[in-house]
Amino acid sequence: NTNTTTMSSPSPEKKRKSSDSPVLTISWRAKSIERFRLQPVPDGWKDSVAVGSEETWMKYYECRLREEAYKACEDDDCYDGSFSYLKEWKGAMSSRIEKCMVQGCEWHWTPQLGGLNWADDGEDLRQAEYYSYVWSPFTIPHAIELYHRYTCVERMHTVSFSTVWCYHLVDFEDEESISSDDMDRFTPLCSNRYQDEELRADIIDTSNLNESTYCNLREFLYGTSSKDSEQVTCSAKYFLHLIFGSMGSTDPNLITDPMRGHLGYTWQPSRNEKMKKKLFDLKAREGDDEEIGSYRHYFPNQCSWLKHRVLEITNTLGPVTKHYQHPTIKDAAGYQSPIDSEDDYY
Repeated sequence: NTNTTTMSSPSPEKKRKSSDSPVLTISWRAKSIERFRLQPVPDGWKDSVAVGSEETWMKYYECRLREEAYKACEDDDCYDGSFSYLKEWKGAMSSRIEKCMVQGCEWHWTPQLGGLNWADDGEDLRQAEYYSYVWSPFTIPHAIELYHRYTCVERMHTVSFSTVWCYHLVDFEDEESISSDDMDRFTPLCSNRYQDEELRADIIDTSNLNESTYCNLREFLYGTSSKDSEQVTCSAKYFLHLIFGSMGSTDPNLITDPMRGHLGYTWQPSRNEKMKKKLFDLKAREGDDEEIGSYRHYFPNQCSWLKHRVLEITNTLGPVTKHYQHPTIKDAAGYQSPIDSEDDYY
């Protein structure tokens, strides 16, 4: 005889209870919103912004989690001994963010500081590299990857100088934009360098730092470049200030990097008597310029080439900066007039 074991099936009541208690799964989008404090895309343009697939949000979440973990590390070994400088950079950016962003909207960024190289006396910065990701504060799976390199090596009669700012648009829907890991992925935003190390004339390139690039960056991060977005995020000028600040250039006047890294030519109208008189006659002042009194005590603010370009493409040039003069060969630190050269020869 064959023994047959009869398996009893679950009662209908048990089946009903089992189906009534499904395992809840939180979507990657919802996890990202909760973890990174993302806000809804504003009603004014939300319909033009893609929601993003689950796979897209998973890639976003995992990438940002890695970057956030690095940002949170306070072990000096994480930064090759440069943690104090990274802390200084973060502190400067906190002040800039507080000033530039509309209340209630955050500037999400995750910085990394590359190797720092100092002169033998430990006073002058020779080389630095700044990296960061800037993330949309809205439910948009986008980030702007930023990179800034600074080099300045001073010798007895020459200076090797170059500085460049670059960006890469990271769309987590686009596999190609997130898989590239070589430096070719970056697009130069602007740069300055000395071609002749003895002459030290500024070779400035701002061809890609223009209104079109600004609009592309803003639309990629916020979903729109419209004026309406400025009311809930930041102005055009402040947006670019924060982009450069996220690459280490936190000086409000865009003259120096942290650790005394000078960025090149700065227009100084008070050193040109003809320009100074022209501005004085116009009673021109802006920013933190003092009230205009006597000509003797009139010193209009200087303006770096980078600050001028930011003001120019955002249509925010003021009474002084609209008279900015680009550098000429005579502004080079090593320039000698023909007469001076002849005197030196003899």
